[in-house]
Amino acid sequence: MKYTAFIPTFALAAFCSLPVCAQHNLEQAQQAWPDLKLLSPQQVRGLDGSLQQDLQTRQCRIPVFTKWDGRHNVIRGSFLRSGSQDVAVLCLANDDMAIIVYPGGSPANAQLIRKFPADAYRMIHTVSPFVLNKRAIRDNATERLPKFEHDAIEDGPVGQRSETTYFHDGSWKTVF
Repeated sequence: MKYTAFIPTFALAAFCSLPVCAQHNLEQAQQAWPDLKLLSPQQVRGLDGSLQQDLQTRQCRIPVFTKWDGRHNVIRGSFLRSGSQDVAVLCLANDDMAIIVYPGGSPANAQLIRKFPADAYRMIHTVSPFVLNKRAIRDNATERLPKFEHDAIEDGPVGQRSETTYFHDGSWKTVF
């Protein structure tokens, strides 16, 4: 008898591994934010044709808040080194989301830097070295963290704790 509570929980967990739960999450998010849209790569303004093609091949849809002014989920920055012109995209494909970085804005050496279960509330944006260094000072972490010399990518669900990913010494590291 002690397993009776486990069975419904297990059944719910199995059910939620299906695309239905990702869709339900999207519907919840769209109720809270009616301007949340899932765009095909071709619908994203300013996205190079070669990147659109790569994202289409990956079957990506891109969540975008259409009334937000700030760049999110398709972002540009110097993510790999100071002065580089890189593009990062939050890709929703089936039940998964991933952050894909395109060095130099080219699909040739695309890097999948994080992958996680689909969450319609998730977004990414660029964080400047100035902000990163200020956070390091605030958190008394200047000795354990590198001196930030280029941009980072911050991601997380809207209104919740986020993580900041920074490229350093040849690999991506979570720094905050």
